[in-house]
Amino acid sequence: MNTIEHARLVSDGTRLAVYQLKDVYGRSLAYPVNDQAETIQGLTGFKTLRSNDIAKIEQLGFNVVTIHGERIKPNMIG
Repeated sequence: MNTIEHARLVSDGTRLAVYQLKDVYGRSLAYPVNDQAETIQGLTGFKTLRSNDIAKIEQLGFNVVTIHGERIKPNMIG
């Protein structure tokens, strides 16, 4: 089982929105990994997490984390 599959499995049914950080053409982008993150991205209409959405997602009671469990801060993506 790889890291992404593991993160998806252990976060199922939690208040964790799990994202994978990827460097794309010099920009760090956060792609949704679990159902919660995918649903949030569906609501925003964007494929990846935007830095200004993090605080709003946290206000809804979710923790926005990487596949390694580290909290995503706005300056980590963009």
